[in-house]
Amino acid sequence: MGVSKLSGALRIGLGVSLVVFVLAAGFLQRSPWILPFLGAGFTAAYLFGKLRLWRVARNSGKLKRYWLQLPADFAVQLILVSVLYLVGFGLHALTSGEADAAPFAPGDAIWPLAFGAVASILGVYVDRIEGKPSSYFPVWMSSKDNSPGESSGDDIRLLPEPVNLQSFFNAPADTVSTTEHEAAAWADAYSALTEGLSEDDITRAEARLGRALPDLLIALYRQQNGGSVAGLCIPLPGHAAPTRYDEVILPFGGYNDLVPAESLRTVWDTVTDYADPASPEDAAQFPDGAKAMIVLAQWYRETLFLDYNQPGAPRVGYTDFDRYDTDGNRDAITWWKDFETFFAALRHYEPA
Repeated sequence: MGVSKLSGALRIGLGVSLVVFVLAAGFLQRSPWILPFLGAGFTAAYLFGKLRLWRVARNSGKLKRYWLQLPADFAVQLILVSVLYLVGFGLHALTSGEADAAPFAPGDAIWPLAFGAVASILGVYVDRIEGKPSSYFPVWMSSKDNSPGESSGDDIRLLPEPVNLQSFFNAPADTVSTTEHEAAAWADAYSALTEGLSEDDITRAEARLGRALPDLLIALYRQQNGGSVAGLCIPLPGHAAPTRYDEVILPFGGYNDLVPAESLRTVWDTVTDYADPASPEDAAQFPDGAKAMIVLAQWYRETLFLDYNQPGAPRVGYTDFDRYDTDGNRDAITWWKDFETFFAALRHYEPA
């Protein structure tokens, strides 16, 4: 069964199971106080089934807007479970002639939440196997039906501050807080959650890879061992002052992070997660020179990598290995001659 058919079957099965569960609760005439717990379980299953939207919301600065939708999501799910519960309750009353709800019991809270947790786990699995969404930004982030004065989710604004070692992982201070005291407190709190690598850590990482990492990349790892980076982009050629997401490259992808040093792998290794190098049918999945490409960031198959296939310092490449042109050729790779040149091209941005 293909991935799309499998994910579709799982989503349908999950939806049917949730509906049957609530109808059964009504048919068994459980206490109506079970409804808020059913609503919470349904809401959790709905949200975790769209986990990618959370990631995109976080990385595009729309997370607050997504949180504000939660009360509405819960209200909709509560109405849905109430209707289904009443249908089940009514069916029992029609068939038995009795309409007497049972008193509330601890199980009326535990079972709906447990069922919602299981549904949430399945939702995350389905979301994952469905792969990269067709659009980086969901419709509700890029809707043209914005209120007056509100820009669409496609708009960005470049920040004037240069990207340096200090601002690579952390956004410029004046975009985070309004006072020097708040900025210092934010920086202290953030640094407490992160830790850079030692010289021995770097040596072990390079020995494992069999490659010498660029000095500037090592400096970043000494500051922080990968993880979430600031909002960073690179303007596309012909867009010196970009104002939209489609005018820039987002080299750190939808996850917006740098791979920790101990997790650095080759492009070849990442492809073997789902393809067999010994299979002729999978051979096209492995790009030329993949064993000498070190992945720095990857969102599905959109990949930022160091390329050691030529003498001297590794160049930096960025492409979507799943994208092909109209002639069936793999999409062209955007290249920078070395990591320093790539780093110099980075710009801070924020949603407009």
